[in-house]
Amino acid sequence: MKIAVVGPGALGCLMAAYLSNKNETWLLDHDKNRAALLDRQGLILERNKLIVKRPVRATSDPNNIGTVDLILLCVKSYNIEKAILNAGPLVGTDSLIISLQNGIAHLALLPGLLRDTRWGLGITSNGATLAEPGHVLHCGKGLTRIGFLDEVEQAQNMDLMSKAASSLTESNIETEIVPDILKHIWTKLMVNIGINALTAIYDCPNGDLLKSTEITGIMEKAVREGITVAEQKGIIFEQDPLATTHKVCRETAANISSMLQDVRAKRKTEISSINGALVDIAGKLGIATPVNEELVCKIKKLEAKYHDFT
Repeated sequence: MKIAVVGPGALGCLMAAYLSNKNETWLLDHDKNRAALLDRQGLILERNKLIVKRPVRATSDPNNIGTVDLILLCVKSYNIEKAILNAGPLVGTDSLIISLQNGIAHLALLPGLLRDTRWGLGITSNGATLAEPGHVLHCGKGLTRIGFLDEVEQAQNMDLMSKAASSLTESNIETEIVPDILKHIWTKLMVNIGINALTAIYDCPNGDLLKSTEITGIMEKAVREGITVAEQKGIIFEQDPLATTHKVCRETAANISSMLQDVRAKRKTEISSINGALVDIAGKLGIATPVNEELVCKIKKLEAKYHDFT
Protein backbone atom coordinates (compact mmCIF):
# COMPACT_ATOMS: atom_id res chain seq x y z
CA MET A 1 0.00 0.00 0.00
CA LYS A 2 0.91 3.65 -0.31
CA ILE A 3 0.62 4.99 3.22
CA ALA A 4 0.97 8.43 4.77
CA VAL A 5 1.56 8.78 8.50
CA VAL A 6 0.60 12.25 9.69
CA GLY A 7 2.67 13.31 12.68
CA PRO A 8 6.30 12.29 13.43
CA GLY A 9 5.85 11.87 17.17
CA ALA A 10 6.55 8.62 18.99
CA LEU A 11 3.52 6.76 17.65
CA GLY A 12 3.85 8.17 14.14
CA CYS A 13 7.52 7.22 13.90
CA LEU A 14 6.79 3.76 15.31
CA MET A 15 4.05 3.12 12.75
CA ALA A 16 6.08 4.52 9.85
CA ALA A 17 9.19 2.54 10.81
CA TYR A 18 7.34 -0.78 10.76
CA LEU A 19 5.18 0.01 7.72
CA SER A 20 8.11 1.20 5.61
CA ASN A 21 9.52 -2.32 5.49
CA LYS A 22 6.72 -3.53 3.18
CA ASN A 23 4.93 -0.40 1.92
CA GLU A 24 5.60 2.92 0.25
CA THR A 25 5.49 4.96 3.43
CA TRP A 26 5.52 8.73 3.88
CA LEU A 27 5.71 10.92 6.97
CA LEU A 28 3.89 14.25 6.81
CA ASP A 29 5.33 16.76 9.26
CA HIS A 30 4.25 20.37 9.79
CA ASP A 31 7.89 21.26 10.55
CA LYS A 32 9.83 21.75 7.31
CA ASN A 33 13.29 21.40 8.87
CA ARG A 34 12.44 18.25 10.80
CA ALA A 35 10.82 16.72 7.72
CA ALA A 36 14.03 17.34 5.77
CA LEU A 37 16.05 15.69 8.55
CA LEU A 38 13.82 12.61 8.65
CA ASP A 39 13.77 12.33 4.86
CA ARG A 40 17.57 12.43 4.83
CA GLN A 41 18.35 10.14 7.78
CA GLY A 42 15.33 7.81 7.80
CA LEU A 43 13.96 6.34 11.01
CA ILE A 44 15.81 4.50 13.74
CA LEU A 45 13.73 1.80 15.42
CA GLU A 46 15.00 0.40 18.70
CA ARG A 47 13.44 -2.54 20.53
CA ASN A 48 15.03 -4.72 23.20
CA LYS A 49 18.38 -3.04 22.47
CA LEU A 50 18.17 -4.12 18.82
CA ILE A 51 18.49 -1.13 16.50
CA VAL A 52 17.44 -1.09 12.86
CA LYS A 53 17.34 1.78 10.39
CA ARG A 54 14.34 2.16 8.11
CA PRO A 55 14.21 4.47 5.08
CA VAL A 56 11.13 6.67 4.90
CA ARG A 57 10.03 9.60 2.78
CA ALA A 58 9.22 12.69 4.82
CA THR A 59 7.90 16.08 3.77
CA SER A 60 6.01 19.09 5.08
CA ASP A 61 4.14 19.51 1.80
CA PRO A 62 1.31 17.02 1.24
CA ASN A 63 1.37 17.80 -2.48
CA ASN A 64 4.75 16.04 -2.64
CA ILE A 65 3.01 12.84 -1.57
CA GLY A 66 -0.18 12.90 -3.62
CA THR A 67 -3.12 10.62 -2.92
CA VAL A 68 -2.54 7.51 -0.83
CA ASP A 69 -4.39 4.33 0.09
CA LEU A 70 -4.17 4.77 3.85
CA ILE A 71 -3.72 7.81 6.08
CA LEU A 72 -2.85 7.28 9.74
CA LEU A 73 -3.50 10.37 11.85
CA CYS A 74 -0.97 10.16 14.67
CA VAL A 75 -0.99 13.78 15.85
CA LYS A 76 -1.92 14.96 19.32
CA SER A 77 -5.67 15.34 19.77
CA TYR A 78 -5.47 19.13 20.03
CA ASN A 79 -3.85 19.26 16.56
CA ILE A 80 -6.40 17.02 14.84
CA GLU A 81 -8.28 19.76 12.97
CA LYS A 82 -5.14 21.41 11.61
CA ALA A 83 -3.70 18.03 10.60
CA ILE A 84 -6.83 16.97 8.71
CA LEU A 85 -7.06 20.25 6.81
CA ASN A 86 -3.37 20.01 5.88
CA ALA A 87 -3.73 16.39 4.75
CA GLY A 88 -6.40 17.18 2.16
CA PRO A 89 -4.17 16.48 -0.90
CA LEU A 90 -3.57 12.93 0.40
CA VAL A 91 -7.21 11.94 0.12
CA GLY A 92 -8.36 10.13 -3.03
CA THR A 93 -11.65 8.49 -3.88
CA ASP A 94 -10.55 5.17 -2.34
CA SER A 95 -8.46 6.52 0.55
CA LEU A 96 -9.12 5.50 4.13
CA ILE A 97 -8.24 7.66 7.13
CA ILE A 98 -7.71 6.05 10.53
CA SER A 99 -7.52 8.43 13.47
CA LEU A 100 -5.29 7.26 16.35
CA GLN A 101 -5.56 9.67 19.26
CA ASN A 102 -5.55 9.44 23.03
CA GLY A 103 -8.70 10.40 24.87
CA ILE A 104 -12.12 11.12 23.43
CA ALA A 105 -12.14 14.83 22.56
CA HIS A 106 -11.50 14.07 18.88
CA LEU A 107 -14.66 11.97 18.60
CA ALA A 108 -16.89 15.05 18.45
CA LEU A 109 -14.72 16.74 15.82
CA LEU A 110 -14.14 13.99 13.29
CA PRO A 111 -17.64 13.64 11.77
CA GLY A 112 -17.65 17.30 10.73
CA LEU A 113 -14.03 17.39 9.59
CA LEU A 114 -14.25 14.14 7.59
CA ARG A 115 -17.78 14.49 6.27
CA ASP A 116 -16.96 13.48 2.69
CA THR A 117 -14.18 11.03 3.51
CA ARG A 118 -13.96 7.33 4.38
CA TRP A 119 -12.63 7.17 7.92
CA GLY A 120 -12.37 5.02 11.00
CA LEU A 121 -10.88 5.03 14.46
CA GLY A 122 -8.08 3.15 16.08
CA ILE A 123 -6.28 2.62 19.37
CA THR A 124 -3.04 0.84 20.10
CA SER A 125 -1.45 -0.65 23.18
CA ASN A 126 2.02 -0.39 21.67
CA GLY A 127 4.31 1.74 23.80
CA ALA A 128 6.65 4.20 22.11
CA THR A 129 9.07 6.92 23.18
CA LEU A 130 11.17 9.28 21.08
CA ALA A 131 14.84 9.30 22.04
CA GLU A 132 15.33 12.12 19.53
CA PRO A 133 13.66 13.13 16.25
CA GLY A 134 13.26 10.00 14.13
CA HIS A 135 14.71 7.67 16.79
CA VAL A 136 11.84 5.74 18.36
CA LEU A 137 12.04 3.27 21.22
CA HIS A 138 9.43 0.49 21.03
CA CYS A 139 8.87 0.09 24.75
CA GLY A 140 6.08 -2.45 24.68
CA LYS A 141 4.44 -4.53 21.99
CA GLY A 142 0.65 -4.73 21.98
CA LEU A 143 -2.48 -5.04 19.92
CA THR A 144 -3.86 -2.33 17.64
CA ARG A 145 -7.63 -2.22 17.14
CA ILE A 146 -9.40 -0.39 14.32
CA GLY A 147 -13.03 0.01 13.33
CA PHE A 148 -15.89 2.25 12.28
CA LEU A 149 -18.32 4.17 14.48
CA ASP A 150 -21.10 3.93 11.92
CA GLU A 151 -22.59 0.58 10.89
CA VAL A 152 -23.34 1.87 7.38
CA GLU A 153 -19.73 2.99 6.96
CA GLN A 154 -18.61 -0.39 8.23
CA ALA A 155 -20.72 -2.24 5.69
CA GLN A 156 -19.65 -0.03 2.78
CA ASN A 157 -15.94 0.24 3.53
CA MET A 158 -14.97 -3.01 5.22
CA ASP A 159 -12.75 -3.94 2.27
CA LEU A 160 -10.62 -0.84 2.82
CA MET A 161 -10.40 -1.50 6.56
CA SER A 162 -9.45 -5.13 5.91
CA LYS A 163 -6.61 -4.05 3.60
CA ALA A 164 -5.39 -1.62 6.24
CA ALA A 165 -5.47 -4.29 8.96
CA SER A 166 -3.61 -6.75 6.72
CA SER A 167 -0.89 -4.24 5.86
CA LEU A 168 -0.38 -3.30 9.50
CA THR A 169 -0.25 -6.93 10.65
CA GLU A 170 2.07 -7.96 7.83
CA SER A 171 4.35 -5.09 8.89
CA ASN A 172 4.56 -6.54 12.42
CA ILE A 173 1.91 -4.25 13.93
CA GLU A 174 -0.62 -6.82 15.08
CA THR A 175 -4.03 -5.37 14.19
CA GLU A 176 -7.62 -6.53 14.43
CA ILE A 177 -10.88 -5.02 13.22
CA VAL A 178 -13.49 -4.68 15.94
CA PRO A 179 -17.22 -3.94 15.48
CA ASP A 180 -17.40 -1.86 18.67
CA ILE A 181 -14.37 0.42 18.51
CA LEU A 182 -16.02 2.98 20.82
CA LYS A 183 -15.99 0.48 23.70
CA HIS A 184 -12.27 -0.07 23.23
CA ILE A 185 -11.59 3.66 23.03
CA TRP A 186 -13.38 4.15 26.36
CA THR A 187 -11.50 1.22 27.86
CA LYS A 188 -8.21 2.84 26.95
CA LEU A 189 -9.55 6.17 28.23
CA MET A 190 -10.08 4.61 31.67
CA VAL A 191 -6.45 3.43 31.69
CA ASN A 192 -5.19 6.84 30.59
CA ILE A 193 -7.35 8.55 33.22
CA GLY A 194 -5.78 6.36 35.88
CA ILE A 195 -2.17 6.58 34.75
CA ASN A 196 -1.20 9.57 32.63
CA ALA A 197 -1.90 12.57 34.85
CA LEU A 198 -0.61 10.90 38.01
CA THR A 199 2.70 9.86 36.42
CA ALA A 200 3.16 13.45 35.23
CA ILE A 201 2.28 14.92 38.63
CA TYR A 202 4.55 12.55 40.57
CA ASP A 203 7.20 12.36 37.81
CA CYS A 204 7.39 8.59 37.87
CA PRO A 205 7.11 5.55 35.55
CA ASN A 206 3.80 3.72 35.37
CA GLY A 207 4.63 0.98 37.84
CA ASP A 208 5.48 3.38 40.65
CA LEU A 209 1.82 4.38 40.93
CA LEU A 210 1.17 1.03 42.63
CA LYS A 211 3.96 1.50 45.18
CA SER A 212 2.08 4.16 47.13
CA THR A 213 -1.29 3.44 48.71
CA GLU A 214 -2.10 7.16 48.57
CA ILE A 215 -1.41 7.45 44.84
CA THR A 216 -3.13 4.15 44.09
CA GLY A 217 -6.16 5.42 45.97
CA ILE A 218 -6.31 8.56 43.84
CA MET A 219 -5.94 6.47 40.69
CA GLU A 220 -8.79 4.20 41.70
CA LYS A 221 -11.10 7.12 42.54
CA ALA A 222 -10.36 8.77 39.18
CA VAL A 223 -11.11 5.56 37.27
CA ARG A 224 -14.30 4.94 39.26
CA GLU A 225 -15.52 8.41 38.28
CA GLY A 226 -14.80 7.47 34.68
CA ILE A 227 -16.73 4.22 34.99
CA THR A 228 -19.76 6.09 36.31
CA VAL A 229 -19.72 8.46 33.34
CA ALA A 230 -19.18 5.62 30.86
CA GLU A 231 -22.12 3.66 32.26
CA GLN A 232 -24.36 6.70 31.87
CA LYS A 233 -23.20 6.88 28.23
CA GLY A 234 -24.18 3.25 27.70
CA ILE A 235 -20.61 1.95 27.43
CA ILE A 236 -20.32 -1.70 28.47
CA PHE A 237 -16.83 -2.87 29.38
CA GLU A 238 -15.68 -6.43 28.79
CA GLN A 239 -13.48 -6.34 31.89
CA ASP A 240 -13.32 -4.23 35.02
CA PRO A 241 -11.50 -1.01 33.96
CA LEU A 242 -9.93 -0.68 37.39
CA ALA A 243 -8.41 -4.16 37.19
CA THR A 244 -7.26 -3.37 33.64
CA THR A 245 -5.57 -0.18 34.83
CA HIS A 246 -3.71 -2.07 37.56
CA LYS A 247 -2.67 -4.69 35.01
CA VAL A 248 -1.34 -2.07 32.59
CA CYS A 249 0.64 -0.44 35.42
CA ARG A 250 2.28 -3.76 36.21
CA GLU A 251 2.93 -4.78 32.60
CA THR A 252 4.35 -1.37 31.64
CA ALA A 253 6.03 -0.70 34.97
CA ALA A 254 9.15 0.89 33.48
CA ASN A 255 7.33 2.89 30.79
CA ILE A 256 7.13 6.67 30.83
CA SER A 257 3.58 7.76 29.95
CA SER A 258 3.00 10.08 27.01
CA MET A 259 1.83 12.83 29.38
CA LEU A 260 4.97 12.61 31.49
CA GLN A 261 7.03 12.67 28.29
CA ASP A 262 5.22 15.88 27.33
CA VAL A 263 5.76 17.51 30.72
CA ARG A 264 9.45 16.60 30.77
CA ALA A 265 9.83 18.04 27.26
CA LYS A 266 7.83 21.15 28.27
CA ARG A 267 5.14 20.46 25.67
CA LYS A 268 1.40 20.90 25.83
CA THR A 269 -0.24 17.78 27.25
CA GLU A 270 -3.44 16.01 26.23
CA ILE A 271 -5.06 16.49 29.64
CA SER A 272 -8.04 18.28 28.07
CA SER A 273 -8.70 15.30 25.80
CA ILE A 274 -8.44 12.71 28.56
CA ASN A 275 -9.42 13.70 32.11
CA GLY A 276 -10.70 17.07 30.91
CA ALA A 277 -12.99 15.52 28.30
CA LEU A 278 -14.40 13.20 30.95
CA VAL A 279 -15.08 16.16 33.24
CA ASP A 280 -16.86 18.00 30.41
CA ILE A 281 -19.14 15.05 29.63
CA ALA A 282 -19.79 14.42 33.32
CA GLY A 283 -20.86 18.04 33.75
CA LYS A 284 -23.44 17.70 30.99
CA LEU A 285 -24.75 14.53 32.64
CA GLY A 286 -24.86 16.08 36.10
CA ILE A 287 -22.19 13.72 37.47
CA ALA A 288 -19.59 14.96 39.95
CA THR A 289 -15.96 14.17 39.09
CA PRO A 290 -13.91 16.00 41.76
CA VAL A 291 -10.83 13.77 41.51
CA ASN A 292 -10.52 14.21 37.75
CA GLU A 293 -11.14 17.94 38.10
CA GLU A 294 -8.26 18.13 40.55
CA LEU A 295 -5.97 16.16 38.21
CA VAL A 296 -6.79 18.52 35.34
CA CYS A 297 -6.05 21.51 37.57
CA LYS A 298 -2.70 20.11 38.69
CA ILE A 299 -1.54 19.29 35.14
CA LYS A 300 -2.51 22.76 33.91
CA LYS A 301 -0.51 24.26 36.77
CA LEU A 302 2.48 22.17 35.68
CA GLU A 303 2.06 23.41 32.10
CA ALA A 304 1.80 27.01 33.31
CA LYS A 305 5.27 26.74 34.84
CA TYR A 306 6.90 26.29 31.45
CA HIS A 307 4.46 27.66 28.87
CA ASP A 308 1.26 29.62 28.34
CA PHE A 309 -0.98 27.39 26.21
CA THR A 310 -4.06 29.57 26.39
